[in-house]
Amino acid sequence: MDFDLPEETRMLQDVVRRFVDDELMPLEQSLPNRPNSLDLPHDIKKRLVSMIESMGLAALDAPVEIGGAGLGLLDSCIVIEQIHRCTAGRGVFAMRFAPVLYDLGTDDQKEKYLYPTVRGELQGASAFSEPQAAGDLAGIQTTMEKNSGGWVLNGSKCWISYADIADYVLVLARQKGTTRHEGMTWVIVDTGTPGFSLGREQKMIHGHSTFELFLEDCHVPDEQLLGEPGKGWGAGTSFLYSSRLQISARALGIADRCLELAIDYAKQRQTFGKPLASRQAIQWMIAESSIDLHAARLMVYEAALRAQNGEHVIQQTAMAKTFATEMVGRVVDRAVQIHGAAGLSDETILERCYRDVRPMRIYEGSAEAMRSVIANDLLR
Repeated sequence: MDFDLPEETRMLQDVVRRFVDDELMPLEQSLPNRPNSLDLPHDIKKRLVSMIESMGLAALDAPVEIGGAGLGLLDSCIVIEQIHRCTAGRGVFAMRFAPVLYDLGTDDQKEKYLYPTVRGELQGASAFSEPQAAGDLAGIQTTMEKNSGGWVLNGSKCWISYADIADYVLVLARQKGTTRHEGMTWVIVDTGTPGFSLGREQKMIHGHSTFELFLEDCHVPDEQLLGEPGKGWGAGTSFLYSSRLQISARALGIADRCLELAIDYAKQRQTFGKPLASRQAIQWMIAESSIDLHAARLMVYEAALRAQNGEHVIQQTAMAKTFATEMVGRVVDRAVQIHGAAGLSDETILERCYRDVRPMRIYEGSAEAMRSVIANDLLR
């Protein structure tokens, strides 16, 4: 196996890293008291988004022919990793590309929803999680029933990002009377549709709020269905695979930055007349973090490259997400320990990173669910 990144990928990595170092790092230092990593002032966020658009990186994995960057999954992971080295960069990437809409949508649906979203003119959201079915997509209870001229949706969704600003939501529902994988269908629901309503805001530990959604006798016409009724399972699961790797890439970026901070602080901080870096206990923490990060990076890059090449990567993506999201928790925790009280305060970004990484072991498939995926794939 070739462990070197392709030349084009290394160039992309360098460009994004320079953008982070030159534009985002100074901004992070000038806004030291933000309670989380996603609440940039509107004018600053608008400027950053404009810069990302000018770099051609606003819609990373959207194909070039529809206005996106056209990056493969490996390159997308490389960009996401670099952006997440800095807390100021974590709120500037909103969902601009929905693979489900691209794969299943008609030409009219793409013209109406997908292309304006890629251009930044519309905001979409995806709704699949439910109170009793988050990691288990096949357990969703939201139903769709045929009536004259369309379908009636009933059910509820939770933990939905961007729901408060969305113009439309891609809802995963099942035909009434079906169970598990049967009858699963994606439906485009405009947020102004009668019977569609926004529920309570669900404030999250990392500062990025999610929302409940309710569908009560919500009627949508036939042309709002994505693909044929009952054919939505495969599209939904393939969307999760790429999302899991992108979450893993976020973990790499945050771990890289926290390890860097731990090394710098250990060299500077004096205790009992010697730098912290001279203590074996501190050296071992730094070594363990470096080992963890290196292993996770190889695992994520390999899975991303295999997925990009069209290979079957259920097991590899589950492994990468499990290891990377647990790894970053360990790396951040060690960095906090090395910093002592300073790591718990807002004098550094570490306490914010601590909150940012904790949800990663849960969303898009919990660590426990991922282990079941791995085991089932091996035993099959």
